[in-house]
Amino acid sequence: MSQRTFRFRLRSSHRPPERSTTDLVVEFLSDSGLWEPQQLSLSMPGFRIYLISLLLCQHFYLVANAREKGIALQQVQADFKVTTSTDWIIDHVDGDFRIRLDHDASANEEAIAYMQERMKLCPISKNLPDSVGKTINVTTMA
Repeated sequence: MSQRTFRFRLRSSHRPPERSTTDLVVEFLSDSGLWEPQQLSLSMPGFRIYLISLLLCQHFYLVANAREKGIALQQVQADFKVTTSTDWIIDHVDGDFRIRLDHDASANEEAIAYMQERMKLCPISKNLPDSVGKTINVTTMA
């Protein structure tokens, strides 16, 4: 069975004191092999909008749960891959989220695991069928 693969990457900054998301960039790996910045528009394919929504929902939950745990995020980088059947049915979602913390901040493994688990509660993720494989990883960058 043939598959389709959709790849995205994300970068965002989170400056004190509010830690609000700034400088958010989402890019899509086009068929030509080039990363293209994504700006939502009515001319964008609807399925791509759906996948970007899934990525942004994961990001939102990561940032919100870091704030809840008092983790001083400085930056988030993510690689996001969605594999579908040829009929556009999602088979698997892989998200690799890397967080950079303030120089004097830290996050223990328990807090990282908590954030990672909470990201699965994003409403868009929760609405994916149970048959869809979901792998979401959160790690810290040096």
